[in-house]
Amino acid sequence: MAGILAAAIAAHAEDVKPRVYNVGEGALSYSVVHKLHEVRGTTHTFEGKVVVAPDGTARVQVRARVATFDGGNSNRDEHMREVAHETEHPYCSVKGTASGIKLPLEGQQTIELAGTVELNGQRVSVAIPVELIPSGRGLRATFSFAVSLDALKVERPALLFIRVDDRLTVEGDLLLN
Repeated sequence: MAGILAAAIAAHAEDVKPRVYNVGEGALSYSVVHKLHEVRGTTHTFEGKVVVAPDGTARVQVRARVATFDGGNSNRDEHMREVAHETEHPYCSVKGTASGIKLPLEGQQTIELAGTVELNGQRVSVAIPVELIPSGRGLRATFSFAVSLDALKVERPALLFIRVDDRLTVEGDLLLN
């Protein structure tokens, strides 16, 4: 009887442990729009963790070095690093919390992350819709959201004396293992 009770307690203890996912595969990108063209930078070099508690609440943290974003034009990339003050603030990050996640996922699920974006040493709160999709032994998370460059105190780059729009769009397609 004691052995059965111990096994039941051990099984229950496994059920109440949080699930920890490492985030390190996929892509993060940003885009800004100028009247003459769109600028897009992408990185595949980032790190993060997602911890999902048994009650369905999650804590998320993902960060990337500003210098790893590649927009296909080295001069433009250098200017983006300058206006983001990359030497003083080498990382950009998203941290946040969500609720209502039921693991294991039975199919695609949309959640809302109450997040904080940090860039240029500034923080901005943002609601981020995230699609979660079962993927092998982990999850795939995709998202897209916009923040204000002015709110992040990033001097908007200009071409022909015309500044890019204030809207910075961030997109991600990440594997959580």
